Amino acid sequence: MKPLCLTLAATLLLSGCIDVPEKKLIHNGKAAVALECTRPAEATSSPLPSSFSLFSWNIYKQQGDWQAELNDGLNNHDLLLLQEANASPDLHQWLHQQDYHWFQVAAFNWHGVSNGVLTAAKGHASQACGKRLLEPATRIPKSVLFSYYPLAGSTQQLLVANLHAVNFSLRGRTYNEQLDMISEVIGDYSGPVIVAGDFNRWNGRREGFLTRWAKKEQLTEALPAPDVRTRFWGYPLDAVFYRGLTLDKAQSLASEASDHSALQVHFSVP
Repeated sequence: MKPLCLTLAATLLLSGCIDVPEKKLIHNGKAAVALECTRPAEATSSPLPSSFSLFSWNIYKQQGDWQAELNDGLNNHDLLLLQEANASPDLHQWLHQQDYHWFQVAAFNWHGVSNGVLTAAKGHASQACGKRLLEPATRIPKSVLFSYYPLAGSTQQLLVANLHAVNFSLRGRTYNEQLDMISEVIGDYSGPVIVAGDFNRWNGRREGFLTRWAKKEQLTEALPAPDVRTRFWGYPLDAVFYRGLTLDKAQSLASEASDHSALQVHFSVP
């Protein structure tokens, strides 16, 4: 969501159609659990390959022709990170058809349907943990989903953080609070890490916050080529940061179905 959507977000909140669950619900289409973390029974049955691909996209609540763009651009990626995902039956059916195993954080419910970040993978996650943080202005939560994936040929697991960043934080305090929330999870983690999603980086102040945070956490941004990422005031909103991995290729894809472009990134384990 971009800064110009503040009026719309406030209107939605006041309309009474948005419900914010009291607990951080994580679900996978089969069952919702009133827990911050869940450990799937299939924990280590199918690890990710040592060379894998990632697709990250703010899907704009599936308001456009999202299926066509995913079918054209996905190319059977091992990891799929969606922001502003709406847990509609169509999305669930598509994920099932693509043989994805997934989890979503219910940041809020809109007309009874959960919305928030969703992470899907060809392999099973050994653990998934969700966190939320309220927007200061709209009081509508943004979410982060942390997922741990076994890697083929490695004793370490891949930690993936899928982020939809706080948008309306004028002085940046809440924005930094969300980055600190991620640091609490990845800070002492010795294995490979990916932090990706919609960072809502739309001014120089936020650019500075993000640059300093990435340096502190020893994260490198995967700069796409070509770079057609959606920008606001010249700053790209979406990004993929990583450490403990080798970057093989990164590119961005323009979108007609969303107000955000998508990111495709290929990594390998050193």
